[in-house]
Amino acid sequence: MIGWPVSCGRGFRDSADGGEVLYLPEHTLVFHIERLPAVGERRSGMKIVYISSSTIPSRAANSIHVMKMCQAFARHGNSVTLLAPDKKHDYEDNVGDPYGFYGVEACFDIDRLSLPDIRGRGYLYGLTAGRRAHAMTADLVYCRNIPGCFFSMLFGLKVILEIHAPPEDDGLLHAAMFRTVLRSSRLVKLVAITDSLRTQIVTRNPTLARTVVVAPDGADAVANDAASADLGAESSFNIGYVGHLFAGRGVELIVELARRTTWANFHLVGGTDSDIAYWRAKTKTFRNIHFHGFVSPAIAERYRLSFDVLLAPYQAEVAVWGGGGNTARWMSPLKLFEYMAAGKAIVSSDLPALREILNHQVNALLCAPDDIEAWATALLRLRDNEELRVRLGYVAREEFLTRYTWEKRAERLLAQRPEDSDNDCACSRS
Repeated sequence: MIGWPVSCGRGFRDSADGGEVLYLPEHTLVFHIERLPAVGERRSGMKIVYISSSTIPSRAANSIHVMKMCQAFARHGNSVTLLAPDKKHDYEDNVGDPYGFYGVEACFDIDRLSLPDIRGRGYLYGLTAGRRAHAMTADLVYCRNIPGCFFSMLFGLKVILEIHAPPEDDGLLHAAMFRTVLRSSRLVKLVAITDSLRTQIVTRNPTLARTVVVAPDGADAVANDAASADLGAESSFNIGYVGHLFAGRGVELIVELARRTTWANFHLVGGTDSDIAYWRAKTKTFRNIHFHGFVSPAIAERYRLSFDVLLAPYQAEVAVWGGGGNTARWMSPLKLFEYMAAGKAIVSSDLPALREILNHQVNALLCAPDDIEAWATALLRLRDNEELRVRLGYVAREEFLTRYTWEKRAERLLAQRPEDSDNDCACSRS
């Protein structure tokens, strides 16, 4: 049961009767957790429960990340179960096999938990997920959901929490749960997606300097004999963008490049139906811009392989799935690593978070997000210098294979001590 006695104060402790205390500025929330009997049989390796907020299946990048990491944990010999909210109304249409949709092996279980349409359902989902993880006698609960992490901790489970933005910005109760997790001895480590996010967290919480590790996003390695997509009879220079088309992703810049760079074909893969319709209407007179629509993550790889150059034109403010927020300061986009895996030349925006991975004229060309002339010059340079184009793609792919596959990411997170994390990113680059 859960009790809600009211008092004042701050702090965190394990209560003597098996509950936990979460102090807010004006209220003390005492959670009395009924310890559930263990169920299920142990299998080889660690039993990992991954608690996610993602809709599975969907077009959201966070859902790709979650599915790929579950596969990577399982490939390391662990028994993995993914817990996800049952958001039937948000599921991608006509997906019979979620594993096939994401291009992952069916080597882990997916357990969707009901999400009633009531106020506070996110916290109820976290409680249900923590309860389920305890019932499964998880050795480790890996979380991209703070309430799920909080309640798993209350059930006495070891937790790893991964964050992609400062959780303190998500409201009073959410922030209080986060602070309580940070003070718990059951927190194995806190994973930040970029060094800039780690710096922000440690600045606000100096005692966490040895607890926070940096783990950039990742991608799957591409087989040497992987097939590319058929772009039709086009024989000119093909420039590609694969991803969402909403605010901050730089579609406006791509359109302007297409207007100026008539010698190239520009291909955009992805987007919602409404976004695609909007941009098609804006570019109906263009003969060199092509919208291929949304394709599953399993198919997107073929398009990346078919282009001569790949674009990552992120702007100073970058919205996330659903159109809200701004992740520009903290982002570690899946797109970058998928591009690197393809071994193609990359032209990217020159933003601090992206410079943790990309190095100008070494594994990419970097341009100011709003400098259209610089982008046009970079494309012309790559068209006319095949050696540079090939070298940038080769170096990017080699760096990716060395550091940024999902399997390497999972291995580091399960084995790495926090103080050894410096850096999975290339933050020291200039």
